Amino acid sequence: MRTDRRHFLFLPWSAGLACAQARAQGVVGVEGLMGSRPVQIVVPYAAGGLTDNLARPIASALSARWSRPVVVDNRNGGGGTIGTAVVARAPGDGHTLLLTAFGYIANPLLMKQLPYDPRALTPLAMVGDTPSVLYVSTRLPVTSVAELVAYGKAHPGKLVFASSGNGSSPHIAAELLASLTGMDIVHVPYRGNGPALNDLLGGQVHAMFDSVASFSHVRSGRLRALGVASTAPLARAPELLPIAQSGVPELAHFTAGGWFGFFLPASTAPALQRWLHAELRQVLKQPAVREAVERAGVEPRNLELEAFAAYLRAESERWPPVFRERNIQLD
Repeated sequence: MRTDRRHFLFLPWSAGLACAQARAQGVVGVEGLMGSRPVQIVVPYAAGGLTDNLARPIASALSARWSRPVVVDNRNGGGGTIGTAVVARAPGDGHTLLLTAFGYIANPLLMKQLPYDPRALTPLAMVGDTPSVLYVSTRLPVTSVAELVAYGKAHPGKLVFASSGNGSSPHIAAELLASLTGMDIVHVPYRGNGPALNDLLGGQVHAMFDSVASFSHVRSGRLRALGVASTAPLARAPELLPIAQSGVPELAHFTAGGWFGFFLPASTAPALQRWLHAELRQVLKQPAVREAVERAGVEPRNLELEAFAAYLRAESERWPPVFRERNIQLD
Protein backbone atom coordinates (compact mmCIF):
# COMPACT_ATOMS: atom_id res chain seq x y z
CA MET A 1 0.00 0.00 0.00
CA ARG A 2 1.23 3.49 -0.85
CA THR A 3 -0.26 6.68 0.37
CA ASP A 4 0.20 10.36 -0.40
CA ARG A 5 1.92 12.30 2.40
CA ARG A 6 -1.08 14.63 2.71
CA HIS A 7 -2.99 11.90 4.54
CA PHE A 8 -0.40 12.08 7.33
CA LEU A 9 -1.21 15.66 8.19
CA PHE A 10 -4.82 14.78 9.04
CA LEU A 11 -3.40 13.17 12.19
CA PRO A 12 -5.01 9.73 11.97
CA TRP A 13 -3.77 8.94 15.49
CA SER A 14 -6.94 10.49 16.87
CA ALA A 15 -8.99 7.56 15.59
CA GLY A 16 -6.66 5.05 17.24
CA LEU A 17 -6.66 7.05 20.45
CA ALA A 18 -10.44 7.17 20.52
CA CYS A 19 -10.50 3.40 20.20
CA ALA A 20 -7.97 3.07 23.03
CA GLN A 21 -10.27 5.10 25.26
CA ALA A 22 -13.31 2.98 24.51
CA ARG A 23 -14.69 0.67 27.19
CA ALA A 24 -12.83 -2.64 27.31
CA GLN A 25 -14.62 -5.93 26.92
CA GLY A 26 -12.97 -8.79 28.74
CA VAL A 27 -9.63 -8.98 30.54
CA VAL A 28 -6.30 -8.72 28.73
CA GLY A 29 -3.22 -10.33 30.21
CA VAL A 30 0.09 -11.83 29.24
CA GLU A 31 -1.39 -15.30 28.71
CA GLY A 32 -4.06 -13.98 26.36
CA LEU A 33 -1.56 -11.80 24.55
CA MET A 34 1.23 -14.10 23.59
CA GLY A 35 0.73 -17.79 24.01
CA SER A 36 4.01 -19.31 22.87
CA ARG A 37 4.83 -16.75 20.16
CA PRO A 38 7.57 -14.15 20.69
CA VAL A 39 6.74 -10.46 20.70
CA GLN A 40 8.63 -8.48 18.09
CA ILE A 41 9.88 -4.91 18.57
CA VAL A 42 10.62 -3.59 15.10
CA VAL A 43 13.33 -0.92 15.01
CA PRO A 44 13.38 0.75 11.57
CA TYR A 45 17.05 1.69 11.94
CA ALA A 46 20.37 -0.16 12.01
CA ALA A 47 21.60 -2.24 14.90
CA GLY A 48 23.88 -0.34 17.25
CA GLY A 49 22.14 3.00 16.70
CA LEU A 50 20.40 5.04 19.36
CA THR A 51 16.90 3.63 18.75
CA ASP A 52 18.29 0.10 18.81
CA ASN A 53 20.16 0.83 22.04
CA LEU A 54 16.88 1.89 23.65
CA ALA A 55 14.95 -1.10 22.32
CA ARG A 56 17.21 -3.79 23.71
CA PRO A 57 16.99 -3.07 27.47
CA ILE A 58 13.24 -2.53 27.10
CA ALA A 59 12.87 -5.84 25.26
CA SER A 60 14.90 -7.62 27.94
CA ALA A 61 12.77 -6.14 30.72
CA LEU A 62 9.52 -7.05 28.98
CA SER A 63 10.76 -10.59 28.37
CA ALA A 64 11.56 -11.02 32.06
CA ARG A 65 8.24 -9.48 33.10
CA TRP A 66 6.17 -11.67 30.78
CA SER A 67 8.34 -14.83 30.87
CA ARG A 68 8.06 -14.81 27.10
CA PRO A 69 10.56 -14.01 24.32
CA VAL A 70 10.62 -10.35 23.25
CA VAL A 71 12.99 -9.83 20.32
CA VAL A 72 14.32 -6.75 18.54
CA ASP A 73 14.03 -6.87 14.76
CA ASN A 74 16.11 -4.26 12.91
CA ARG A 75 14.50 -3.40 9.57
CA ASN A 76 16.79 -0.64 8.34
CA GLY A 77 16.26 1.30 5.12
CA GLY A 78 14.19 3.98 3.48
CA GLY A 79 14.85 6.46 6.28
CA GLY A 80 12.83 4.27 8.63
CA THR A 81 9.92 3.63 6.27
CA ILE A 82 10.71 -0.04 5.60
CA GLY A 83 10.45 -1.10 9.22
CA THR A 84 7.48 1.17 9.81
CA ALA A 85 5.67 -0.46 6.90
CA VAL A 86 6.26 -3.91 8.48
CA VAL A 87 4.33 -2.87 11.59
CA ALA A 88 1.65 -0.95 9.67
CA ARG A 89 0.83 -4.19 7.80
CA ALA A 90 1.08 -6.51 10.83
CA PRO A 91 -1.96 -8.06 12.53
CA GLY A 92 -3.21 -6.09 15.51
CA ASP A 93 -2.65 -8.93 17.94
CA GLY A 94 -0.02 -7.30 20.17
CA HIS A 95 2.86 -9.37 18.83
CA THR A 96 4.40 -6.59 16.72
CA LEU A 97 5.43 -3.19 18.11
CA LEU A 98 7.27 -0.33 16.44
CA LEU A 99 9.91 1.71 18.27
CA THR A 100 10.73 4.71 16.14
CA ALA A 101 11.93 8.29 16.29
CA PHE A 102 11.66 11.76 14.71
CA GLY A 103 11.79 10.28 11.20
CA TYR A 104 8.19 9.18 11.72
CA ILE A 105 7.23 12.87 11.57
CA ALA A 106 9.81 13.90 8.97
CA ASN A 107 9.33 11.20 6.33
CA PRO A 108 5.81 12.24 5.25
CA LEU A 109 7.22 15.75 4.73
CA LEU A 110 10.20 14.48 2.75
CA MET A 111 8.47 11.90 0.57
CA LYS A 112 5.67 12.30 -1.94
CA GLN A 113 4.55 8.76 -1.21
CA LEU A 114 5.04 6.40 1.71
CA PRO A 115 5.13 2.59 1.51
CA TYR A 116 2.45 2.40 4.23
CA ASP A 117 -0.71 4.16 5.31
CA PRO A 118 -0.05 6.27 8.47
CA ARG A 119 -3.66 5.63 9.47
CA ALA A 120 -2.67 1.98 9.99
CA LEU A 121 -0.61 2.94 13.06
CA THR A 122 -1.53 4.33 16.46
CA PRO A 123 0.71 5.72 19.24
CA LEU A 124 1.32 3.53 22.25
CA ALA A 125 3.98 4.92 24.61
CA MET A 126 6.68 7.59 24.64
CA VAL A 127 10.12 6.53 25.84
CA GLY A 128 11.80 9.94 25.95
CA ASP A 129 13.15 12.87 24.05
CA THR A 130 16.58 14.25 23.26
CA PRO A 131 16.90 18.01 23.52
CA SER A 132 19.59 18.94 21.00
CA VAL A 133 22.90 20.39 22.19
CA LEU A 134 24.62 22.84 19.85
CA TYR A 135 28.26 21.74 19.48
CA VAL A 136 30.98 23.54 17.55
CA SER A 137 34.52 22.65 16.56
CA THR A 138 37.23 24.10 18.79
CA ARG A 139 38.77 25.44 15.57
CA LEU A 140 35.80 27.78 15.08
CA PRO A 141 36.48 31.18 16.74
CA VAL A 142 33.18 31.38 18.66
CA THR A 143 32.34 30.73 22.29
CA SER A 144 28.63 31.62 22.45
CA VAL A 145 25.44 31.35 20.44
CA ALA A 146 25.53 35.10 19.78
CA GLU A 147 29.07 34.84 18.41
CA LEU A 148 28.07 31.89 16.22
CA VAL A 149 25.16 33.86 14.73
CA ALA A 150 27.42 36.84 14.13
CA TYR A 151 30.03 34.59 12.49
CA GLY A 152 27.40 32.95 10.29
CA LYS A 153 26.04 36.28 9.11
CA ALA A 154 29.56 37.60 8.42
CA HIS A 155 30.43 34.46 6.42
CA PRO A 156 27.31 33.61 4.37
CA GLY A 157 27.45 30.17 2.82
CA LYS A 158 30.59 29.26 4.77
CA LEU A 159 29.27 27.94 8.10
CA VAL A 160 28.98 24.16 7.72
CA PHE A 161 26.56 22.14 9.85
CA ALA A 162 26.79 18.36 9.91
CA SER A 163 23.87 16.03 10.61
CA SER A 164 23.04 12.34 10.71
CA GLY A 165 21.03 12.69 7.49
CA ASN A 166 18.53 14.76 5.53
CA GLY A 167 15.40 15.29 7.57
CA SER A 168 17.00 14.06 10.80
CA SER A 169 16.35 15.98 14.01
CA PRO A 170 19.92 17.48 14.02
CA HIS A 171 19.36 18.68 10.46
CA ILE A 172 16.00 20.26 11.26
CA ALA A 173 17.41 21.95 14.38
CA ALA A 174 20.15 23.55 12.27
CA GLU A 175 17.67 24.70 9.65
CA LEU A 176 15.41 26.17 12.33
CA LEU A 177 18.36 28.06 13.81
CA ALA A 178 19.26 29.43 10.39
CA SER A 179 15.66 30.33 9.61
CA LEU A 180 15.14 32.29 12.82
CA THR A 181 18.44 34.17 12.69
CA GLY A 182 18.74 34.73 8.94
CA MET A 183 22.03 32.84 8.63
CA ASP A 184 23.00 31.23 5.34
CA ILE A 185 24.42 27.86 6.37
CA VAL A 186 25.68 24.81 4.47
CA HIS A 187 24.22 21.47 5.51
CA VAL A 188 26.28 18.29 5.07
CA PRO A 189 24.28 15.09 5.68
CA TYR A 190 26.10 11.94 6.78
CA ARG A 191 25.04 8.32 6.92
CA GLY A 192 24.48 8.31 10.64
CA ASN A 193 25.50 10.22 13.71
CA GLY A 194 28.92 8.61 14.18
CA PRO A 195 30.55 9.79 10.94
CA ALA A 196 29.11 13.29 11.39
CA LEU A 197 30.45 13.54 14.92
CA ASN A 198 33.87 12.25 13.84
CA ASP A 199 34.18 14.99 11.23
CA LEU A 200 33.11 17.62 13.75
CA LEU A 201 35.79 16.36 16.15
CA GLY A 202 38.30 16.50 13.30
CA GLY A 203 37.33 20.04 12.33
CA GLN A 204 36.13 19.11 8.83
CA VAL A 205 32.76 20.70 9.67
CA HIS A 206 31.99 23.61 11.96
CA ALA A 207 28.90 22.76 13.98
CA MET A 208 26.32 20.11 14.75
CA PHE A 209 23.27 19.53 16.92
CA ASP A 210 23.58 16.29 18.86
CA SER A 211 22.39 14.71 22.10
CA VAL A 212 23.88 15.28 25.53
CA ALA A 213 25.58 11.88 25.17
CA SER A 214 28.35 13.67 23.23
CA PHE A 215 28.97 16.14 26.06
CA SER A 216 31.93 14.04 27.19
CA HIS A 217 33.86 15.53 24.26
CA VAL A 218 33.26 18.98 25.75
CA ARG A 219 34.63 17.96 29.12
CA SER A 220 37.69 16.47 27.39
CA GLY A 221 38.25 19.72 25.49
CA ARG A 222 37.63 18.30 22.01
CA LEU A 223 34.39 20.23 21.37
CA ARG A 224 32.61 23.35 22.58
CA ALA A 225 28.93 23.30 23.58
CA LEU A 226 27.15 26.63 23.12
CA GLY A 227 23.70 25.78 24.46
CA VAL A 228 20.88 23.27 24.65
CA ALA A 229 17.65 23.51 22.69
CA SER A 230 15.38 22.94 25.69
CA THR A 231 13.43 25.14 28.06
CA ALA A 232 15.62 24.26 31.04
CA PRO A 233 19.19 23.02 31.67
CA LEU A 234 19.81 19.28 31.42
CA ALA A 235 20.51 17.20 34.50
CA ARG A 236 23.60 15.67 32.85
CA ALA A 237 25.01 19.07 31.89
CA PRO A 238 23.55 21.66 34.29
CA GLU A 239 26.22 24.21 33.36
CA LEU A 240 24.86 24.37 29.80
CA LEU A 241 22.23 27.10 29.40
CA PRO A 242 19.24 26.89 27.04
CA ILE A 243 19.77 28.54 23.67
CA ALA A 244 16.63 30.55 24.42
CA GLN A 245 18.62 32.30 27.17
CA SER A 246 21.57 33.13 24.91
CA GLY A 247 20.61 36.78 24.48
CA VAL A 248 19.76 36.42 20.78
CA PRO A 249 16.23 37.86 20.51
CA GLU A 250 15.21 35.69 17.55
CA LEU A 251 15.98 32.57 19.59
CA ALA A 252 14.00 33.50 22.71
CA HIS A 253 11.72 30.48 22.26
CA PHE A 254 14.11 28.10 20.53
CA THR A 255 13.58 24.40 21.21
CA ALA A 256 14.48 21.41 19.06
CA GLY A 257 15.35 17.76 19.42
CA GLY A 258 14.33 14.20 18.79
CA TRP A 259 11.99 11.77 20.48
CA PHE A 260 11.43 8.02 20.71
CA GLY A 261 8.16 6.17 21.04
CA PHE A 262 6.24 2.95 20.50
CA PHE A 263 3.44 2.47 17.98
CA LEU A 264 0.99 -0.35 17.26
CA PRO A 265 -1.12 -1.44 14.32
CA ALA A 266 -4.30 0.64 14.62
CA SER A 267 -6.37 -2.53 14.32
CA THR A 268 -5.22 -3.62 17.80
CA ALA A 269 -8.16 -4.08 20.17
CA PRO A 270 -8.69 -1.16 22.60
CA ALA A 271 -8.26 -3.33 25.69
CA LEU A 272 -4.99 -4.72 24.35
CA GLN A 273 -3.73 -1.22 23.50
CA ARG A 274 -4.36 -0.06 27.05
CA TRP A 275 -2.80 -3.14 28.60
CA LEU A 276 0.36 -2.85 26.51
CA HIS A 277 0.58 0.86 27.30
CA ALA A 278 0.37 0.13 31.04
CA GLU A 279 2.96 -2.65 30.76
CA LEU A 280 5.42 -0.41 28.92
CA ARG A 281 4.97 2.38 31.46
CA GLN A 282 5.77 -0.05 34.27
CA VAL A 283 8.90 -1.28 32.49
CA LEU A 284 10.06 2.28 31.75
CA LYS A 285 9.91 3.00 35.49
CA GLN A 286 12.36 0.21 36.29
CA PRO A 287 15.70 1.68 37.47
CA ALA A 288 17.80 -0.42 35.08
CA VAL A 289 15.72 0.61 32.06
CA ARG A 290 15.61 4.25 33.13
CA GLU A 291 19.40 4.24 33.58
CA ALA A 292 19.87 2.74 30.11
CA VAL A 293 17.64 5.42 28.60
CA GLU A 294 19.54 8.21 30.37
CA ARG A 295 22.91 6.67 29.49
CA ALA A 296 21.92 6.92 25.83
CA GLY A 297 21.45 10.67 26.26
CA VAL A 298 17.65 10.47 26.25
CA GLU A 299 15.47 12.28 28.80
CA PRO A 300 12.81 9.77 30.01
CA ARG A 301 9.25 10.93 29.29
CA ASN A 302 6.89 8.25 30.58
CA LEU A 303 3.76 9.97 29.25
CA GLU A 304 0.15 8.91 29.44
CA LEU A 305 -1.24 7.75 26.11
CA GLU A 306 -3.27 10.92 25.58
CA ALA A 307 -0.26 13.14 26.32
CA PHE A 308 1.91 11.24 23.82
CA ALA A 309 -0.76 11.62 21.12
CA ALA A 310 -1.00 15.36 21.87
CA TYR A 311 2.79 15.66 21.65
CA LEU A 312 2.76 14.02 18.21
CA ARG A 313 0.00 16.33 17.01
CA ALA A 314 2.03 19.36 18.08
CA GLU A 315 5.16 18.05 16.36
CA SER A 316 3.33 17.31 13.12
CA GLU A 317 1.96 20.87 13.06
CA ARG A 318 5.23 22.56 14.01
CA TRP A 319 7.63 21.31 11.36
CA PRO A 320 5.93 21.53 7.92
CA PRO A 321 6.49 25.33 7.64
CA VAL A 322 10.21 24.84 8.38
CA PHE A 323 10.50 22.11 5.73
CA ARG A 324 8.80 24.34 3.17
CA GLU A 325 10.72 27.52 3.98
CA ARG A 326 14.11 25.81 4.02
CA ASN A 327 13.28 23.58 1.03
CA ILE A 328 14.30 20.46 2.95
CA GLN A 329 14.43 17.47 0.64
CA LEU A 330 15.89 13.99 0.61
CA ASP A 331 18.59 14.83 -1.94
